[in-house]
Amino acid sequence: MSTEPSLDLAFVLVPEAKYPDPAQVIATGERMGLSLRPGTAGEPQSFELPDGKELLVMLIPAPHPDVPGMALGVTSPSREELVAAPAHLIVTLLGGQGEVRERDAFMAACTGAIAVATNAVAAMLGHGVVFHKAKPFAEIAALAMEDEALPAEIAVDVTVAPEADERVSFLTHGMTRYGREEFYVTCPTSGKGALAFVFMLANWMLKDREKHLPTGDTVGRTAQEKVRIQRVPNPSGKDGQVVRLDLAS
Repeated sequence: MSTEPSLDLAFVLVPEAKYPDPAQVIATGERMGLSLRPGTAGEPQSFELPDGKELLVMLIPAPHPDVPGMALGVTSPSREELVAAPAHLIVTLLGGQGEVRERDAFMAACTGAIAVATNAVAAMLGHGVVFHKAKPFAEIAALAMEDEALPAEIAVDVTVAPEADERVSFLTHGMTRYGREEFYVTCPTSGKGALAFVFMLANWMLKDREKHLPTGDTVGRTAQEKVRIQRVPNPSGKDGQVVRLDLAS
């Protein structure tokens, strides 16, 4: 994975078409472990960071154009809340460095500071496919600053879809960004614990870079549970295969 300086993006849905108060952004950033300073006056709003990094915030006084057709994730606000947001911010970090997951952790903290300062509805990193509720997004991003690695709960999006025979599926989006396989986990609609299992698997694969799940082997939530590992085409229609796990309960 590249460690070259990068341009990282994020989007924040806000309840009012106005820029955040710079003092609030700086104070919130400080609580999250960021050293922000006011940047050049004017638009876009800017903040300076150590090591030559610069954070830019551009107000778009209109609803995010993709929201009506976007997928909803397990951590998303309702469709009504997303559509009702009258404006959004485009957050850009210039000069980010490090491995992708480390950069994403830093970008999430910057985005979280903006989200808290604006009482935002939702936030999403630029590579995401769904918006996350702003408050838990910011809380997880703050914790991630300690590890310099973003946990799957906001690094990876999870969407839900109905399946045949009264089953439901959870599909990850974003594991491939970190060089890992996506997960496709199905369970009965009456089942419990599937989502926690998905995040456990995703965090396991992100943390243990050498771990591989051989096709035909089994995994489980307990020592007794044996779920066969399969590989199937990505149900989203994207190229490549996903790891499929069919839970019995």
